[in-house]
Amino acid sequence: MKEIEQYVEEITKDLPDAEKEELREEMVGHLHEHVKELLIEGYREEEAVCLAIDSFGDGGKLNQEFKRSFFPTYKLVRFAWAVMWTVVGICSISYVAMEYYHPEFDNGLNLFNSWTLLFYVASLAGAGELMHDALQGDIKRKWKWVLNPWLFLMVPPLIISGVQLSMLFIQPEQYQDGRWLDLFGFAQAALMYVTARQLFTHLFLNGNIAKRNVVK
Repeated sequence: MKEIEQYVEEITKDLPDAEKEELREEMVGHLHEHVKELLIEGYREEEAVCLAIDSFGDGGKLNQEFKRSFFPTYKLVRFAWAVMWTVVGICSISYVAMEYYHPEFDNGLNLFNSWTLLFYVASLAGAGELMHDALQGDIKRKWKWVLNPWLFLMVPPLIISGVQLSMLFIQPEQYQDGRWLDLFGFAQAALMYVTARQLFTHLFLNGNIAKRNVVK
């Protein structure tokens, strides 16, 4: 039954491989058993599947609960990891740009600017993550694609950068010597953050590292 497979996949998404397979088999078995009971009671197959799935609850919420039980601090660690690499990435781009356009200057790391950047990245990314989590259980299953991190966390910064890009044509003299890179700051930061975020998910939840660190 395709609906059951999709529902169970939603629940077990991004869980450690070993636990995911065991949990998947158990849930599929329970759901199929429930469907059989409902069919005996006289429900049509489509109705029985829907009722069985509804009896389990929202797949997104269950997925979050399982993640918390298997790896209680993974969201916090993932957030810190992604913010760190975003700051490192932006600082690196800034350094390379300054070295290219102004090699005569001392382009060493400015700690104040780095801490300020860290604050802004953490604040904006944190707000995005909180909103993403808040919507997990409120959006209907057919609209779950909206919560794809690449879409949910990337589209707003791309829109902002697109609007800012108009300034390059309105006041081109203001964006000489690499300053035009600032217009893409939001998009660059978002791309780095989401990439690091998804890389963390792949490495720590789907790979061998997760299996060693899962809290039993």
